[in-house]
Formats: sequence, C-alpha cells, structure tokens
Amino acid sequence: MDEQIVIVGGGLAGGSAATELRKEGFAGRVVRLAGEDELPYIRPPLSKEYLAGTAERSSALVHPAEWYAEHDVELRLGAWVDSLDLPAHAVVLADGERIGYSKLLLATGSSPRYLRGSAFPHARGVHHLHTIADAEALRADLAGGGRAVVVVGAGGLGREVAAAA
Repeated sequence: MDEQIVIVGGGLAGGSAATELRKEGFAGRVVRLAGEDELPYIRPPLSKEYLAGTAERSSALVHPAEWYAEHDVELRLGAWVDSLDLPAHAVVLADGERIGYSKLLLATGSSPRYLRGSAFPHARGVHHLHTIADAEALRADLAGGGRAVVVVGAGGLGREVAAAA
C-alpha cells in the first residue's frame, strides 16, 4: 500500500495534522473522517463569539470547504468509525466500509459528561454544549435575553456560556 494517513476526528487536532502533513510535503493520500455531517470546526468559538451572536458560524471552521480539495485532503463527513482492525491496518466505519492506512491518527476529542440518574439530558430548556447543533439550539434559546440561566460547570466553558448569556 502506498503511504496513506487516516485521521479520525473532526476537530482542531485533526485539522492541524492535515495542515502540517501537506505543509511538510507529505505526498501520500490523506483521509480525514469526521463523524458529524458538518465541516470540521473548533469548539471554543461555540461558547464565545458564536453563542453571543457576535460571530458567524463559519468563524468556527477549521478550514473552509474548498481548502480540502485545494490541499488534496479527502474529507469524509458523517463517517463514524466503529472499530479498528489493527492487524490489517484498517478502520471500520459504522456502515461496514473498511479504509486501510499506513499511519493512523486518532484525534477524536472528548464526549460530554451527563448528570447520572436525571432527566436533564432530555428536559425542555436544558442544553449541553458539545456540537455546533448544541450551540445553535442554545443560541436560539438565549436570543432576546431576559431569562434566568443556570450553568452547571465551573470550568472555562461554563464561564464563557454565562458571559454570553
């Protein structure tokens, strides 16, 4: 197999890796797998400028859509990796498709942590902020102001959401 790098993940780490590979002259195939159907984006602007309504959605993109073709990076959206076949050097997608690699980068980021034993994940007016769809729903609920808001979480993200609200 010719050199082929598969990058799993739609965030900044995967985007930076693809950028550096091309910048440093890697000429092999680069395949980037992103589970969401959105162009890869970075999460921090979702809790800052975008949520506050002072930035456009495109400000959170890792690269504009045309960048991928211009840099010969094959971007596969909605491509959920189900498993890895390490002996065969292949990723297995949820639909059963197998993609071989000579090198693999797992840049999957994190998952939100939900409160156990509560109805919160599905309660009306309760938001989690992890994806761009989450940010859009929260932004819509915050539009117009005049609401009491409770933020659970005292980290940077929680402070940014409180400031945007």
